[in-house]
Amino acid sequence: MARFVERSRHDWVRSLWKLALFVGMLAFCVFVVYPARGWPLTLLVVVVSIWTYLSLIRRDNGYLCANCHKPFQVGTAATFFSTSLVGKNPDGTYYSYKHLTCPHCGRLTKARLIKRMGAREAKGGGRMLR
Repeated sequence: MARFVERSRHDWVRSLWKLALFVGMLAFCVFVVYPARGWPLTLLVVVVSIWTYLSLIRRDNGYLCANCHKPFQVGTAATFFSTSLVGKNPDGTYYSYKHLTCPHCGRLTKARLIKRMGAREAKGGGRMLR
């Protein structure tokens, strides 16, 4: 099972870089594809760009169930069609979550967004969030 840790500033920079790449693809669609091929192909390229962006983001993220406290991942379709919301911790900080069904306990929960940690990034013993 993969390890999960909280997101750091570096992770947000990586997400912003991916977002900048996505905006560049949108600009390419508007200024190159639309004048050459029209709006149907432009719309298709935009949808494929959004799907690609979300699949890149999904690989680095997981969710933590609020009920059973077990980490899990969802597919690109669930990431594409579910809305992200922001909650506030008691200490005044904010966190991102989605309303998802946990595969472990089977309940609809406020699944908190957490960073997925690969084996290469796991140094030392690490810890698994449960």
